[in-house]
Amino acid sequence: MPRNPCQGLTTLATLAAVLLLATLTLTLQTRTQADLRVLARLTDDLETRAAKDSLYDRLRPLIAGAMAGIPDAALTLDSTPLILTEQGRDWEVRVQDVEGQIDLYLAPPDLLALLPIPPETATLRTTELAQLPPGARFPVLPSTAARFGRDVAHLADVCGPFTWQKPMRPRFLPDGSAGADVLPAGGEDGSGRLK
Repeated sequence: MPRNPCQGLTTLATLAAVLLLATLTLTLQTRTQADLRVLARLTDDLETRAAKDSLYDRLRPLIAGAMAGIPDAALTLDSTPLILTEQGRDWEVRVQDVEGQIDLYLAPPDLLALLPIPPETATLRTTELAQLPPGARFPVLPSTAARFGRDVAHLADVCGPFTWQKPMRPRFLPDGSAGADVLPAGGEDGSGRLK
């Protein structure tokens, strides 16, 4: 049986058409996947923005209550974390002093360097904060100063004007040392430092 020369050309044309179709399909599929990724990111951004807007609406009355000094307010102005759940996400909200005083817990080391606090104390604060569980805070200022081996009265005088937190305000005995109720177990040696 003789070979038909057109049969080889037909096979080549069919293979070329299949290759062209596969290339077009791959290109369209790649473009569709890229478009889906962009749409997913835009949708996530929109959901995040909507959740933030909803959080702002929920926070307005809480902040107003905290600023009005309502006792037992859910939100305080001392940077204590408040966990709010919105659209299946947990948001940690911290509201700081409206008068612009520094939160010594969250201040970056550069800002602490401007305060009249020894650099080793600022470094020690950063190290100690890293060891605390998320959301936990040091105890009141005298206890923290004693923990760092600093003179409680001096540190309170230096840091007092810069801090907002009323629970952080030191309580002192008449002789100027910190009261036993604010020091960690183990007491003090009379200078406000740990034994």
